[in-house]
Amino acid sequence: MKQAPFRLTAGLVVLLLAGCATQEMRPAVAAKAEENTTGPATATAIPETRYPDVELTPALLYQLLSADIAGQRGQIGYAMEVYLQAAGETRDPRLAERATRIALFARDISAATQAARLWVRADPSNGDARQALVSLLLGQQQYNEAENHLEHLVALSPESGERTFLKIATMLAGSADPETALALMGNLSAFQANDPDALYGYAYLALQLKQLDLALSTVERVIIQRPEADRPLIMRARILQQQGREEMALESLETVIENEEASIPLRLAYGQMLMEAGQVAKAERLFEQLEQAQPENPDVLLAQGLLAMERLEYKPAEDYFQRLLKLGQNVDQARFYLGRLAELQSNAGKAIDWYASITGGRLMVDAQVRQAVVTAQQGNLPAARQHLQLLSRKFPTQADRFQLAEGEILINAGRYEEAMSHYDNALHSRPDDTNLLYARALVAENLGRLDIAEQDLQRVITLEPSNAEALNALGYTLADRTRRLEEALRYISRAMRLKPNNAFILDSMGWVHYRLGNYDKAEKYLREAMELRKDPEIAAHLGEVLWAKGDREGARQVWQHTLKMNQGNKVLLEVMQRFQE
Repeated sequence: MKQAPFRLTAGLVVLLLAGCATQEMRPAVAAKAEENTTGPATATAIPETRYPDVELTPALLYQLLSADIAGQRGQIGYAMEVYLQAAGETRDPRLAERATRIALFARDISAATQAARLWVRADPSNGDARQALVSLLLGQQQYNEAENHLEHLVALSPESGERTFLKIATMLAGSADPETALALMGNLSAFQANDPDALYGYAYLALQLKQLDLALSTVERVIIQRPEADRPLIMRARILQQQGREEMALESLETVIENEEASIPLRLAYGQMLMEAGQVAKAERLFEQLEQAQPENPDVLLAQGLLAMERLEYKPAEDYFQRLLKLGQNVDQARFYLGRLAELQSNAGKAIDWYASITGGRLMVDAQVRQAVVTAQQGNLPAARQHLQLLSRKFPTQADRFQLAEGEILINAGRYEEAMSHYDNALHSRPDDTNLLYARALVAENLGRLDIAEQDLQRVITLEPSNAEALNALGYTLADRTRRLEEALRYISRAMRLKPNNAFILDSMGWVHYRLGNYDKAEKYLREAMELRKDPEIAAHLGEVLWAKGDREGARQVWQHTLKMNQGNKVLLEVMQRFQE
């Protein structure tokens, strides 16, 4: 996919030819501030930008026109240099802004930083200018200078306090130095004054940096000040969940949900966590009540669609997502999950069409990744990898996601040696990335390299002791591929304490008891797992246990019933062939 050339508009030239700044051409941030003053204002009004009185000499006009033409011809370096020079000479914030944006497009961080500094000096009341400069400074670890601008950014923001601090936290979360990032946020005067919005932003930053104890203690301070607010309560539950205290997380929301006045967002968050905990029946009842109360609520419809997908009920799920499209609400989410439904039903062309229809917003990158995965499934692996590598260059801050996705498509194609090499290379620069370690462990297990699989999973568990998925994966691998069954049982038991209603962990527990010869216990756990999730591999395991117990007809019924819903499933077909020869 060839990147489109950067195209300059003639807007600045026309603006300068007009001789003065018009109301329509002022920066959007200033216009927003003015809008806020027409009604009851909660945000600080931002002073109108004052532009310098610059004479439009023939030389300046020639500079701008030549830069504009160069930009249209793809000569980005020349256009950037000209606008940067003109901004320095005129101190016009519009030229500085243009120079900043061109330099960012050209990925010339030094020039972008120089231009952003000019932009801030020329228009100190412009929040966009400050945000651009802070982002650039953080990326270069120039923390002292960045700190000087953060307080200004808070004062200039026309948004609510919570959104402002979340925006700052998001910028700081990408820092290479988590301790410094937290210090910068903690040094803000609003945080020092115990402002609940600043505290919430700090808790969010700590959560993003996986400082879970700090995040929890901070959000508790917010809840004390604002016990009725939804978002801090939801954040507290999510932190507890990530700490492995799933039951406590659910109880923390259930206590609030018992109040009939509990909000829809709180109930939805509780329902989502019930689904993640494997308590699907309880989630179903909650979402049905919400749909009866608010049948056109887009968040409720989205949740119902996701729940239907979880149950592999594709037609009802599609109906919910189509209703969202008709409402014009949660449109990108609806398109994304319609793409996933098409994938699950092996309709690659339809899936790609849905993903391609998402052209902006936070799901755009996810949709692009799924397009690559589907392209690989169609057999065009080189195009899929090239697409992911292009995304990695275009969105460098998310390069780790694209590396994981590239490994995934290699695994799906059965190219395990290439996937292993791919993950090896990625881990050179990020040796403690738990997602990469986990992914490589799964590849190593497929290659029979149990030493690497165990080593990587042990490392994940050392870094994240509450990682139930890693504990379960290690326990299952030991149970399935070795005779270290008691050790396997200990790991799976630890995983189950963290997530007692997870179908895959229950499956592992059933499998290790089968390998230990405890057939009744094995059947009990596997039936519980099947109640939660009609997964082909769980069905394969349950049938094998029933066969070992002498219930061959029961085994055939489990396999055949599951195969009807998962036609052509290789795991089921292999186990049926093995036992019915």
